[in-house]
Amino acid sequence: MAPAAIDPGSLASLSTADKVAALRRQMASVPGRSTARAPSADIPDHAPIAHEDPADVSAARPLRSFPAPLPIRTLLPSGALARGTSLSVTGALSVLTGLVAAASAAGHHVALIGQPRFGILAAVEQGARLDKISFIPAPGDDPLTVASICLDGIDLVVTTLHGRDIAPTRGRALLARMRSQAAVLVTTDGRLPGTDFSIASKPVGVDGITLSRGRVRAVTIESSLHGRGTPMVTGRFELRAAVNGSVEWTTVSSGVPANASTYRRTAASGQ
Repeated sequence: MAPAAIDPGSLASLSTADKVAALRRQMASVPGRSTARAPSADIPDHAPIAHEDPADVSAARPLRSFPAPLPIRTLLPSGALARGTSLSVTGALSVLTGLVAAASAAGHHVALIGQPRFGILAAVEQGARLDKISFIPAPGDDPLTVASICLDGIDLVVTTLHGRDIAPTRGRALLARMRSQAAVLVTTDGRLPGTDFSIASKPVGVDGITLSRGRVRAVTIESSLHGRGTPMVTGRFELRAAVNGSVEWTTVSSGVPANASTYRRTAASGQ
């Protein structure tokens, strides 16, 4: 059974020390991160050697990849999102929603810190498990303190930066904690120095609307991803409603190098 989300009203009334204590108690009630036997969406860190039972290998070794929706997974240089990776996600919320949905559907615990615009119904339509998601809508003036605590026991931590540029020294400490815990950290609304990858997305097409009438059947999202030492690539992905009420990602085009003007424009915005 998933732990109950912290009531934002009671959290706001506490001192910083009491907030930290309350969050640590919340973290203590979360089942330990399943690095020993991770969900099936993960990939083994090493291929089993000849004399080992594959079942024993997967139980004994940490598993290193993390489930991600197509707009992230397809554009990454390795084709997978590794544990210990930090992401900046901006623009269309569908990509962030897809990341949360993919992680929770695979059995990973997720913390959403200061994300009042996050669409719960949209996440469920993409397959999210709400019992795996903890909502902290009002983390106060210092969401990074909350994120640092959540990284101790939660696989995917999504936090706002309140529109700030975080100091490099504090950013390094937070990223070091994330890597030591083999978690994934996603930031929104701000800039965290040292972030591994940044992905910016925007809607570029809608299927089903003609002459301002009709019903939306699909939305096409254009995403651009770049990271340290890697060129920017772009791709187009369609989020289409299925007959069973869910929505599914499909690739329209991907892996296209972005032109220089696109790179400068995105880099200037801190993505």
